[in-house]
Amino acid sequence: MRIWIPAVPLALCATTANAHPGEHHGGWLAAITHLLSEPDHLAMALVAVAAGAVCARLVRRRASAGRPSGHRRSGRFQ
Repeated sequence: MRIWIPAVPLALCATTANAHPGEHHGGWLAAITHLLSEPDHLAMALVAVAAGAVCARLVRRRASAGRPSGHRRSGRFQ
């Protein structure tokens, strides 16, 4: 309960975020172009892809650690 008490005033004071000034019209193509042309967006996309790759590798490593070394997967996809 203590964690929520400081969060209440912050939530009451929250306003909308205006990351870029001006109008935001143009549709999905303009949004994709914007995301692929801004360096800060590209950096965050790279971080997300790297984090996904690390997580996938850890999951595969953990899954293979539980199986015996000569064990084949059973089922449709072998």
